[in-house]
Amino acid sequence: MLSKIKDDLKGKVSGVTEYIGDLKEEGKEKSISYINGLSEILPIVAKTGYKLKGVDIEMSLPPGINLQFEKFENITKEEIDAIMEANKDKDLLQTIVKTLVMADEFHNKLKMGDLVFTTISVNLSIPPKVSLNFAKN
Repeated sequence: MLSKIKDDLKGKVSGVTEYIGDLKEEGKEKSISYINGLSEILPIVAKTGYKLKGVDIEMSLPPGINLQFEKFENITKEEIDAIMEANKDKDLLQTIVKTLVMADEFHNKLKMGDLVFTTISVNLSIPPKVSLNFAKN
């Protein structure tokens, strides 16, 4: 009986290990797809007033992509809405721009003393995360 339980546990551990391996592979493929898709959408993101300053790729389970953006130009809501409407088929673009606009609106309400707003980080992990970055003036 103990041998049967032991064999059963070995089978379950093996199944979990295989499942985690599959998740890693799917995560890698998804990350590669996102990274390769960035080159197509970054010029469009720039039209909304944000430019990419850096990219960090997290090789974890699940993998993540962290994008740092800097606002370089004030674009009207109407212009951004028009850009979004013209590109409504680009899900990654929609996610990034909506996140940047929301984070920018939020940061404008903050009073951080002698800290100066520098960048918005968008982490495309599961779940996605947003960070506002500040530095000493």
